[in-house]
Parts: sequence; structure tokens; C-alpha cells
Amino acid sequence: MNRKKMKQNVVMFLISALVLSSCTDKDVYQGEQKNTPLNPSEVFDFNLMQQVKVNVDYGFTNDYFIVFDLYSQNPMKEENDSWVKDELLSPIYSASTDKKGKFSGTIQIPSDITEVWLYSDYLGAISPVKINISANGEISYNQTEYIALLQTKTRGTTSNGYTHLDDWKLLPGVDWNLYGLPSNLEAGLSVPPADVLYSIKDTYTGKSGKKITDLHPEWLNNNTTSEIKVVKETELSLVFINSSASWNNTVGYFTYPTGTIPTVNTIQKILAFPNASPIGKAIASQPGVRVGELLCGHEVKLKYWNEAEQQFEDKFPAGVSVGWCLQGMGFNNGNIVKGMGIRHSYSSLNSDNAQRVVALRDGSTDQIVAIGFEDNVDFDYCDATFYLKIAEANAIDPGGPSLPPVDPPSNVTTTYSGTLAYEDQWPAQEDYDMNDVMVTYQSTLYKNVLSNKVYQIIDEFTPVHSGGTHTCGFGYQLHNLAPDRVRSIEVSGPDGWRLETDQSHATIILFDNIKNVLNQKFTVTIELADVDVNQVTPPYNPFIFVNNRNREVHLVNYAPTNKADMSLFNTMDDVSNTGAGIYYIARYQEEVDMMPFAINLPTLSFDVPTERVKIYDTYPGFINWVKSGGTSNKDWYKKKK
Repeated sequence: MNRKKMKQNVVMFLISALVLSSCTDKDVYQGEQKNTPLNPSEVFDFNLMQQVKVNVDYGFTNDYFIVFDLYSQNPMKEENDSWVKDELLSPIYSASTDKKGKFSGTIQIPSDITEVWLYSDYLGAISPVKINISANGEISYNQTEYIALLQTKTRGTTSNGYTHLDDWKLLPGVDWNLYGLPSNLEAGLSVPPADVLYSIKDTYTGKSGKKITDLHPEWLNNNTTSEIKVVKETELSLVFINSSASWNNTVGYFTYPTGTIPTVNTIQKILAFPNASPIGKAIASQPGVRVGELLCGHEVKLKYWNEAEQQFEDKFPAGVSVGWCLQGMGFNNGNIVKGMGIRHSYSSLNSDNAQRVVALRDGSTDQIVAIGFEDNVDFDYCDATFYLKIAEANAIDPGGPSLPPVDPPSNVTTTYSGTLAYEDQWPAQEDYDMNDVMVTYQSTLYKNVLSNKVYQIIDEFTPVHSGGTHTCGFGYQLHNLAPDRVRSIEVSGPDGWRLETDQSHATIILFDNIKNVLNQKFTVTIELADVDVNQVTPPYNPFIFVNNRNREVHLVNYAPTNKADMSLFNTMDDVSNTGAGIYYIARYQEEVDMMPFAINLPTLSFDVPTERVKIYDTYPGFINWVKSGGTSNKDWYKKKK
């Protein structure tokens, strides 16, 4: 065939190819320069994370800040017919409020999450609370409004028809509703100072290894921690703090002459709280059915029963001691019943001679006594917690142990984790199996509770798979952080890591050849000069380099470092628009319009894509995710073919 005829045949072939391509229904490459830079409006960033605005307001009136967590599922689990915290679950975000219980900020979480559970074990916080992420990407919680909603849903009509046990005496004119909310609550909430709340939270706890029986056995060898000896006439109030019990318990008090030994036959039990259950408490078997209405700070003013005069008096006289009693499982459908029986603060009144109450004085004042009840057999003394509010100074005997002072929380941590998957052929398209380099990461950010500024990071990176034939290294850059905000960087792990000094931002190279360090963990500890969390959100700017240090491959729209060979952009199949901040993306002519060379997957359990099989053939949901611009199939990486 002569050269002229060959040229004509080539021309005809190209024309035919163009005609055929124009007749197809698919929106495919039509003959423009294949590496023409993308316009910003064309770009899909392949990001599996979403930015969410968070506004939390616990409505505290006293100065009191708390730590809270956000979970992607209910952090409570049913155990022995009660709800307990599932310690195996990790929060997706943690932070602290300001001194009035407020938090406002923007967080980054996986894009397939549509609802969260707000959790805090700090006193005064209703928990957990399920919150939907709004259409405009917001999580909002106002506890005052939430309480009003719960009260609307659960409040019953007060009725005189509820019954109580004959051996309990009621305060004058007292009634309660179906949920045990007494009618004689003082106006407003009487929340104690923050240091008292921190101490009560830390002291009366059921967490393993921190029980009072283990840490303070000296509090349990007599009744001095249980009884309150009045030495000067005073008014007394009992203020609800919290309850972690599965039972709905009834709580009351009794008095006896100081120095005498009370007996079952000589004391008169007086009702204080028909149902010592908080408003957030639910039946384990019926999560939506709430069984209490008490709020932290609900106060009942106690009255002294003058046996001789057969009347109540507002003030407790000097020379009497106040004891406590709890009817285990005593509240049932509005009525006070025998349940599991009575428990007394005075040990000799109990059939097992066990001390059922621990009362501790506040060291800064003699007008607050913390009180913790034990309703059964675990002896954590957090089944019902109150504090006694004493109207007059120096009105009670100062003897007995004090509530241990506890420092408020100083830091809060948030851990991010995921898997980084890379294609090592950039700037050329290849098989797009996205398994040439796979690295998992788990990064914990330590934040100051008052400022929510990050002062330390501990990163753990582990190379877990090498599916390519090239020699690939890995590193990451703190690309949003000025170098002077980094105080120190320490790395432990296999030899070969290094810090690059000729970079505009702190850059850490962990390895030069993945095959030499597979399944070996690198731990990087970074000390910072208090920076905003959005400046150091993991995984930062991670990248691989292929065959030589200058050929870097990053996540889509993540800029190369100073060492990258910029001449490789817009060659072969790359369609980056570096002037517009568009990097590491290729036009594609098959199922989707464009493809990345790296993806950050928010999971540690990502199954390795099949070798030399396109990722969308291994994970079918990938196609609709890309075509929808990330609005559908957001969990495609969890559903392997």
C-alpha cells in the first residue's frame, strides 16, 4: 500500500470513529485535547467526608463546662435489663463546651452519616440524644427546648389516686404525677457549683476500677459517712443530681436523736422523691418509653417530723441526726410499692448489715453534703445521687470524710481513622483497582477543653497492601499549618523515616519503599502551639511518590509539595487545573467521566479491591456515587461485590 493511500485510510478511519462516537448515548470524550484542564464546575472531588456545623447548648446558668461526644449509633446497649455505655464504640467527634455549656464549630465526619447520638456522662446533661443532620448540614441541640419536648410527651395529669406504702409518711399536701415528679419542687433548679459536680461525677461512679468500695474502704467501716448530725437549727433541702440505676427507686429520709441507735420500729420514713429517675431515662426493652422526669437541680425542701407534737416543722432542731432510706424498685406506674425492699443508710437497719449510703462533705463549705445511694449489690453508690442543701452555716457536725476535690477536665480527644488507597500510574490511566498502595491511619487530636485548640497529635500509619510493581514511598504534609506552629515531631517505627526541611510546611516521610515495611506501624507524635482543629484535620495531605521523590500522587485537589515535578501535570491523562487548585484527576472514557488517583476511605476495614479489576467492578456503588456528585451511594465502600 502506498503512503498516500495509507494516509487516506487513516483519515477515513478517524472520521468513522468520530461518527460512531457521536451516535452513542454515552457522554464520552469527543476529540478535545484529552489533558485539557478541567473547569472548577466540572470537578468531583471524590471526598467521602462532609463538613457539618454543630451547635450545642446545655443551658447551664452556673459556670460549668462539660465534655461531650458524637456517635454514629446509639452508644448505649441493653445489659441485664438496663442501659449501659458500650465501651467498644468510638465517638466520631468529641469536644468540650464553654463555661455556660455551649459549643459551636464545624466538624468533619463521614458523608454517609445522617444522624448522630449526642452523649455526655457529665452531670446535668441529658444523654444520649438522637439528632438528625439537617438538609443544610447542621447538628443543633438546645437542652432547654429538648426538656420541654420530653415533658410534653411524657407528662401525666397530677392525681390524688396514686398509692404509697403505709409505713411511709408524706410531706404536707404533696402529690406526684404518673412519672413520680413531686408537686412540691422548689422553683428553678438548684445546681451546685461546678467543682462539686465534677467531684460527685468522679466519686460516685460505676466505672470499673473506680468504685468507692475499691478506692475508699475506710468510708464503709461505720455509719459516720451516712448520717447527718444537726448541731444548730436549720432548714434542709434534698437536691437531685443523677441516677444510673435500672430500677425506679423511691428515696426518703428519717430522723432520730443523735447518740441513739435507730431501729426499724423507732424511725418514721418520710417521702422526698417518689421516683428518683432522670428525665432522660428509658426502659431498656422499650427505648422510646421514658420513665422519669427529674432534672439535675430539682429541689425538695425537707421538713422535720416532730413525733411528740405529731406535726411537721420547717426547721430541723439541734440534737437530731438525719438518715436516709431507699425503696428498691419502689415506684411502679405512679404508685409506691414494696418492690425489692427497703434500704437504710444506718447499717444495722439492713438485713445484710451493709452500708447503703455514702455521704461526703464539701470541703469548701459546710452547707453541702453529697449523698450516694446503693440500691442492690454492685456497691457503686451511684444508683441515686443527691446533695443536701443546708440553709445555715455551721449547722451540721463537720465530722466525717470530705468529698474529694477533683480537677476539672483539662483535655478532650478526637480520633479520626481511615484507609488511604492509591493508583501509582499517574499521570497515566491504568487499571484503577486502587490497591497499588494502601495505608491505614488512626490519628488522635488532643485539645484543651476551654479553648478546643489542638496542642498534640498522635498519628499511627500502617502500610497494609502493595498491589503495584513500582517502588512507592509515603509521606504526609501539614499543609494548612504554618511551620512556626509545630513545636516538635517525633517518629517511632521502622528505620528510614525523615523530616524534610526544605518544604513550605512540615512534611514527614515515613518510608521510601512500601514493600520493605508492610504491616509495620509508624507512630508520629506532634506537639503544637495550640491550633484550630480545621488546620490539622487528619489525614492532612497524604501522598505517595513513585520510583523517585519528585513524582508525587495526592488526593484529588490536594496540592503537591515543593519537591513535586510540576511538569507532569496536564501530561498523558492528567487534566489538573493547577491555577484553580484542581489536582490529580483524569478524564475517563468508560463508566464515569473522571477518575481519581487516590481516595481517603473513612474506615479501617476496607476490603482490598480485586487486583487489576476496576474499583467500580469490585464496588458497584462507586459509579452512582461519582455520577451523582457524591449525593447517593455514600457508603459504596462498605458493599463489595
